[in-house]
Amino acid sequence: MRRKFLINILFLLAVSILVKAFWVLGIDRTVQNVVGEAAYGSYFSLFSFSVLFTLLLDMGLSGFNNRAVSADPSRVKLYFGNVLLLRLLLTAAYFVVTLAVAFALGYGQRQITFLLVLMLNQVMASMILWLRSNISGMQYLFLDSLLSVADRLLMVIICAVLLWGGVAGGEFRIEWFIWAQTAAYFAVMCMAFIIVVRRGGVSGVKPDSALLRSIIATGLPYAAVVFSMTLYWRIDSVMIERLLPDGATGAGNYAQAFRLFDALAMIPVMFGGLLLPIMTRGLASGAGIRPLAAMAGRLLLAPLGIGAVTLATFPREILYLLYSSPAESAVDAFRLLMITLVPVGATYIFSTVLTAAGKLKLLGAITVAGMIINIALNRILIPYAGPAGAAITALTTQALVAAGCMIAVGRTMPGFAGTEGSGAVSAGEGMNLARSAGAGMNLARLSGAGRIITYILMLLLTFSAGWLLRRTSLAWMAAGGLQLATGAVLALLFRFAEPLRSLKLLTDRPGSV
Repeated sequence: MRRKFLINILFLLAVSILVKAFWVLGIDRTVQNVVGEAAYGSYFSLFSFSVLFTLLLDMGLSGFNNRAVSADPSRVKLYFGNVLLLRLLLTAAYFVVTLAVAFALGYGQRQITFLLVLMLNQVMASMILWLRSNISGMQYLFLDSLLSVADRLLMVIICAVLLWGGVAGGEFRIEWFIWAQTAAYFAVMCMAFIIVVRRGGVSGVKPDSALLRSIIATGLPYAAVVFSMTLYWRIDSVMIERLLPDGATGAGNYAQAFRLFDALAMIPVMFGGLLLPIMTRGLASGAGIRPLAAMAGRLLLAPLGIGAVTLATFPREILYLLYSSPAESAVDAFRLLMITLVPVGATYIFSTVLTAAGKLKLLGAITVAGMIINIALNRILIPYAGPAGAAITALTTQALVAAGCMIAVGRTMPGFAGTEGSGAVSAGEGMNLARSAGAGMNLARLSGAGRIITYILMLLLTFSAGWLLRRTSLAWMAAGGLQLATGAVLALLFRFAEPLRSLKLLTDRPGSV
């Protein structure tokens, strides 16, 4: 399991960094600089609004489908037609609810027109996610990795032609940016559909009312998790646009800080997306997932935390590197959002463990509580502190959700279902385990708490190194490079990075790990 995960995550990170980094830093950033803060801020708010009710497009079907197909790939034939029919019905509900709320909030005709296209994009993006859940569930992880960046690659090509190809005639308009996304999503959706039908052996759509009811009932806990996480991830820009006097500009300023955060947060999302089918298959076969989770945590949290702390040390310099005229209000928001990446990474590791183990009700309770806290804090802090208030809320929410997921895993899965490669234990072994459970769990808790404290200490030392380097005569890029190097050395010293162990895992034969 660990070797499969390591090979696929390295490939996924490589292609994603190449494609998505150019999308975020080369295309998306350029569009905002070209069209201006107000136009982009209006688009960014409408985009976030179009995301809020995407629960209705999915109702947890992608997560349920990924877990079900990972446990038994033959279920693709059974579920595909029924889920497809259900998704078409949910699409109608999504359009009705989203448009009703938009009219109730007083959106104008131009905003509604943009919103309709953005909603169509969300429909296709959600469909791609569901189709990919079938592909990854069938363990075609390499193919799924390619599809995960295909839409962005097409968007990069289309927007690059429009921005720099000299074929558009006139200034670039935000509408072109939206339609470029539509074209890319449509092309990738068609490709993914063909792959699932061919690889899954799907021969037709045969509705089964009993199966539909079972799918809906099983998918509801997933729906609660998806809805609450989507809401507390995206509602901040909508509330900025609605609550502040100059809301569109405020949302545009927040977008300057949020863009890099959103791009880097895709790394934990990729880890979670790749871990889920592998963990689910492992649990279904009786293998333990603790070694895999531990390895994924080391691979993700050490570099993510060191990078986040370094970016938070130089917020103003980075924003001036990215934008022609960054807003002052974006600086504090950027610093806080970079720190927020740390709990985001922890959330995606531990929430994936809970999802693979089927503990969706518990995860749903945690994320719904996070959603309520997020909305309440945004309502209080945004009028008072603007974009920085939204960033404070994001950090608080993500930290609480991460803590909740970690506590839930520790209390409900003390052994992560055993150790790597272990099967069932004998009766005698079970009795011995039971006798030592109290001491073992206490030791595990102390060890876990100790690692958390050590991790925080590593980040504090990395930040302190950057703080001292910033006060020297070094150029900020050189100081940032030295800060990253310091963090890397600390990660090796504290054993949060084990490159030789990972290299051995890559070079060993599959049967030996």
